[in-house]
Amino acid sequence: MPPRIALATEAAHPQLADDDRLLVLALRALGLDAEPAVWSDPDVRWRRFDLVLVRSCWDYHRRLGEFVTWLAALEASGVSVRNPPALLRWNAHKRYLHELAQDGVRVVPGTWIRPGGLARALEARGWNEAVVKPGVGASAEGIFRTSRAAAADGERRLRELRGRSGAGDEFLLQPFVPTVATDGEWSLVFLSDGRALRFSHAVCKRPATGDFRVQRELGGSAVAARPEAGLVVDASTAVDAACAASGAPARDVLYARVDGVVRRGRLQLMELECIEPELFFAADRHAAHRLAAAIASRLGERPAPPAAT
Repeated sequence: MPPRIALATEAAHPQLADDDRLLVLALRALGLDAEPAVWSDPDVRWRRFDLVLVRSCWDYHRRLGEFVTWLAALEASGVSVRNPPALLRWNAHKRYLHELAQDGVRVVPGTWIRPGGLARALEARGWNEAVVKPGVGASAEGIFRTSRAAAADGERRLRELRGRSGAGDEFLLQPFVPTVATDGEWSLVFLSDGRALRFSHAVCKRPATGDFRVQRELGGSAVAARPEAGLVVDASTAVDAACAASGAPARDVLYARVDGVVRRGRLQLMELECIEPELFFAADRHAAHRLAAAIASRLGERPAPPAAT
């Protein structure tokens, strides 16, 4: 009997996102039994699966306590979970950006604020325009642009958002990066080859006119693009640092997405997505098959695929 694989998803996407349906097809083409399962559904019998892939769980940030408890229950049951729970827990709060910066990764600067501290932080940092992000967040939920002139309105929004995510009233304040609208934001995707994470493919994302958020559900676009070799090196450094900081062996990580902007020819990290990232399989028609082959190899079903080119 072939190994059974669950692709964990949220209740709003019980049949998975388009991206993950491509992965299911690739897994089934290798003879693996792959199916969606809603992570928060109490009726799912997780122990019947040989592997749980954490994929479109895009509501985890609203229910962080439940999500972490679910991961712990899977670990206790002996079910294999990928990405590793240690990496998922570490990646859930944007404090990880500070850790990576301390480890020498180039990161867009930021500072932590709570309601009542926005204007003071903008003044202290000398930022005229900035972006506010909940400490725990996904899909651009709760993110907004602010400025010194609009700090009073920004404070109102902070009070409205307080307590909506697993971070409570912690928010990350970063300077506004105008080149996102002009030059775009890079997403570099790393996939396992059965032994280690390798750079697979990339897209360049741009927001809709007048916006700064690049998510497609908000009008943003993403097109396949080939990054310079130096950007791949910078992204790989960030992935390696994340594995080291979280204690998750790199050989156990199946996928990661590095989002950043180019500044002076180097990649400056905005987000490192290891929990539930869209992997833009449509941008590289072989990518889903490479990851499926790597998963099959780890499960002992097939040899590892060749490295991406």
